[in-house]
Amino acid sequence: MKTTKLTTNIESQPPPPPPHTNVKQMRGLLWMCGLLLVLVASAAAYFVWLMSRNSEQVSSGLRILDRSEWLGEPPSGFKLLPTPVSNVIIHHTATVGCETEEACIYQMRMIQSFHMSSLDLTDIAYNFLVGGDGQVYVGRGWHAQGEHVKGYGPVSLSIAFIGTFTNVAPEDQQVRAAKRLMDEGVRLHKLHPDYHIYAHRQLRPTESPGQKLFELMRHWPRWSADVTSLRRLNNEPLRFVARAAWLAQPALKELPPLELPVKIVRFEPTMSEPCGTQASCTFRMRFLQSLHIEDGKKLDINYNFVVAGDGNVYVARGWDDSCEKPGTNVPQTDALIVGFVGTSMPNTSQMKVAQELLAQGIKLGKLAKDYELIDELK
Repeated sequence: MKTTKLTTNIESQPPPPPPHTNVKQMRGLLWMCGLLLVLVASAAAYFVWLMSRNSEQVSSGLRILDRSEWLGEPPSGFKLLPTPVSNVIIHHTATVGCETEEACIYQMRMIQSFHMSSLDLTDIAYNFLVGGDGQVYVGRGWHAQGEHVKGYGPVSLSIAFIGTFTNVAPEDQQVRAAKRLMDEGVRLHKLHPDYHIYAHRQLRPTESPGQKLFELMRHWPRWSADVTSLRRLNNEPLRFVARAAWLAQPALKELPPLELPVKIVRFEPTMSEPCGTQASCTFRMRFLQSLHIEDGKKLDINYNFVVAGDGNVYVARGWDDSCEKPGTNVPQTDALIVGFVGTSMPNTSQMKVAQELLAQGIKLGKLAKDYELIDELK
């Protein structure tokens, strides 16, 4: 029997793997498993946080729909809103109201389209909107500046009530949702605990947020009748309301001029009802002018300027024309008369406005630097 000798070419076989290769593979596998566990844990933590947040909203009766839920278009730009914010400005959208989620979503889309297409804004103007269905709809949210009142986006949060509330008040659930939203803002440290609430009409000559909603707001604990501090925060200059803007009638005849620079300033109360918005203060100015001309037999409203509760200065006879002395028709050419709307002492903010007015008078050369102040407000 013939035998064949088998030979093995040891050199042709691959060398056995070094012992540390398996260790490297094991380490890589463990690293991948660890990363996967971290991702799963993070997702679980986020889910738990989201559920707890939603449960808190549900327990407080607050439901907030984000932009994806009302199919909002992405903004074309935004500016960061520093938080916590100390001021909330309330508006109405001056549109049809909505009572169901479907109707409110439709209104949200229409409002955003109008703001971006017709008003050329970067997004829907407001931070949040509240529907008649009792739900809150996210506009620009907590972190983006609104474009609701020019100049006030960086220092305020805007909440708009969907609907028109000139002759009808919003539903109770709509008001509750707005209040709960503000409470949520404090809880999330987006609103300062001592925030103040203002109406759009307190800052601009507009009907917004509607007379009926404004009447409700005036009973809210956080509502502030004094807008002067907000205007100072916004670095807004002294605002004059010209005679044409408050619909003044012309003086009965040419008024004697003041002797400039004036050396005497008189502060007087108008002894009339106070006013807190430009609309109501305009009405008050017209009433005072009629009263002075018809009952007082004056040639015109008998003030040079009037400081009102809306923080504006209303131009009466201005810097150049004199008023009549109290109780007479004799011109008082050496005194500037500043009226304060109301029957009681003006607040600190109104006095600051008056001081700024006098400072401007000195700067313009209308008022002597060493003028004498006769204060009849006390």
